[in-house]
Amino acid sequence: MKRKLGWFGLGFAGAELAAAKLPPLVCVPAAAFLVWLVFWNHTRHRDRAIPALGALCGLAWFFVFSLVWVQPVRALAGLTVRCTAVIETDAEASYSDSRLRGTLLLTEIDGKPAHIRVQCASFPGEAAGERFSATFTLRELPDNKYRLSRNSKGVYLQAEYQGGYRALDASRGVRFALYRLRGRWSAILRRWLPKRLDGMEAAMLLADKSRLDDTTQQAFRTAGVSHLLAVSGLHLALLCGLLGFGRRWKFYKPLIILRGAVALFYVLLTGAPVSVLRAGSVLAVALAGDFLLLPVDLLTSTGFAAVLLGLQNAYAPCDIGFQLSFCAVLGVQAAAVLTRQETQAAGENAPLQTLCRLAEPIQTAALASLATLPVLVAHGMAASLVGILCNLLVVWMLQPALQLGILLLVLSAVPLLLPLVNLVGLVLSLWLRLMLWLVERCAAMPFASVYLPQRYTLFVLAVLGTLAVCFWHARRLRLYLPAAALCTAVAVGMGIWMQRDVVQLTLVGSSGNPCVVCVQNGKAVVLFRGGESNLTAVNNFLAGRTREAPELLVDLRAKPTQLDFTAAEIVTMKNEPEFAARTVLDGLTLDLYHNKSTSLAVLGVGNRHIAAGAGSIELAEPLCVDVLCAPGSWSETVRPDAVLYTSASPRWLVQAEGCELYYGEDTPGLTLRPDRSMIWEEAQTVAVQ
Repeated sequence: MKRKLGWFGLGFAGAELAAAKLPPLVCVPAAAFLVWLVFWNHTRHRDRAIPALGALCGLAWFFVFSLVWVQPVRALAGLTVRCTAVIETDAEASYSDSRLRGTLLLTEIDGKPAHIRVQCASFPGEAAGERFSATFTLRELPDNKYRLSRNSKGVYLQAEYQGGYRALDASRGVRFALYRLRGRWSAILRRWLPKRLDGMEAAMLLADKSRLDDTTQQAFRTAGVSHLLAVSGLHLALLCGLLGFGRRWKFYKPLIILRGAVALFYVLLTGAPVSVLRAGSVLAVALAGDFLLLPVDLLTSTGFAAVLLGLQNAYAPCDIGFQLSFCAVLGVQAAAVLTRQETQAAGENAPLQTLCRLAEPIQTAALASLATLPVLVAHGMAASLVGILCNLLVVWMLQPALQLGILLLVLSAVPLLLPLVNLVGLVLSLWLRLMLWLVERCAAMPFASVYLPQRYTLFVLAVLGTLAVCFWHARRLRLYLPAAALCTAVAVGMGIWMQRDVVQLTLVGSSGNPCVVCVQNGKAVVLFRGGESNLTAVNNFLAGRTREAPELLVDLRAKPTQLDFTAAEIVTMKNEPEFAARTVLDGLTLDLYHNKSTSLAVLGVGNRHIAAGAGSIELAEPLCVDVLCAPGSWSETVRPDAVLYTSASPRWLVQAEGCELYYGEDTPGLTLRPDRSMIWEEAQTVAVQ
């Protein structure tokens, strides 16, 4: 087996990811199986034992890391302690006035030195780098989809601020100085670039998304090029490539050292996300090989980076940036192998060689997109059917955008060159405007973004992967393409048939007052509550799930404000009679109740009824429903069997005695088959104390 370190590293990272997601009791027989696999392959095929050996080492290191570093931190859960805290760079404005939320670094606990990162939803402060002492109650992280992502950043506890705030001298750490420098450079870009475009450039060049417009971010996501707005290995390679002049140049070795210093500075400047750390590690290996005149292999360097990141934090593979970055590298490697084989097959035939060169970028984009598809589906994200086209149109524009951005920052530092700054700013604005126009045109194409059923899609991808391994072992890989195409066509047909008439109900928006979004057969109905932020959340959620604007939006608010709704029909409950009934979507019923300043909507799906309201409505007779969605206040005349909610501590919890409670922090919901089954999604049962 070639590239042994590469396969070892991938096995190492895969085992850490599996150990983080699976129950501990499952990992014990898995470890025993890996030990048997290593010994069995060692006696027959030594090379095949390398991935299993990497997985075994990854599994062992995960348990050592958990025992030595994680468990002592989690043992502090339940304690109320006096801490000295430093505000980390991910802090942002909280829902409360003059408060922040984000990560805190606890440097002292009850007078003892410490180095523990915690997640806190609300604490006093103004900016990253501030130090203060206060009293916190430490608790375990909630078991939701954010837990592993926070673990990958070294956060294993959450803290609740209890008071006793006392300001201290600000931290003098290098990362905070670089964070402030990034903020100043971002302000310069905002000064010389128009609105929307300044946020694009700051995100692509400086990893500062604080000014990134929601519509711009959604357009990039729908078009399948959102990776351009997140600093990654592509950005690092393009910037460091500016200093590469080849080995024939006289001072190429000093330039290698300079490129390494620039790469290190850029990694620290952007906050060192996992995707950039991975790229930085790969680039460090490449630069070392270039310095020593040794060949460098991308897969081997990637495996080395996987081991390095996994050693410093065994939860690092749980980060979505880590997963997307590594899967994209595998796709690029597969495209490179395919291109080499096609070039060899073309031989000296000039037309075929030209065709291979034209097909290379298309194959690279296609295989990279296909390799990252399982990660997107596993994290509940939509896939883009125009991603390949948009990547071909836009990716090449990234390097000039970065170069012009750097030139703008350099020239703005010299007052005498302000006329040139205006010129560079104008050119960069036109370039970014063209880039955004192309992205928006691709995002506006039919079926640009497609939401795939998570479990079913992952099952289909697993079947296709198993078939690929079987055909590869049988040395019939050429026959795999028609077999995979046939299986995909059958899977798509079965998926469409199984999803017909299925109803998905999801709570979307703020935790205290979310909207209810109902999707059936690509059409949607929205029961709206809240304000502008909820409307943005609903639009982002529906991207890829529906082909057009919602058929109906019911505004349940007592005092509706002016919002830019895009629904085909809007019903404002304030202007409606006390009761109205209608049929919506494909055979569903919707009963609307209005009483003074309170409203209630009851959606009928077969023999089940799901209610959502605004205010504590009073009805002439009690109304029994199966599910009540996130009530802001409790109504005695609405009697649910179950309550689905997103607020951590609702005020009506004591009044819900006798009801089944289902809590979800982000977007919990229901999947219903009319007159058949009802499945809870992203929600866990809560026992009333």
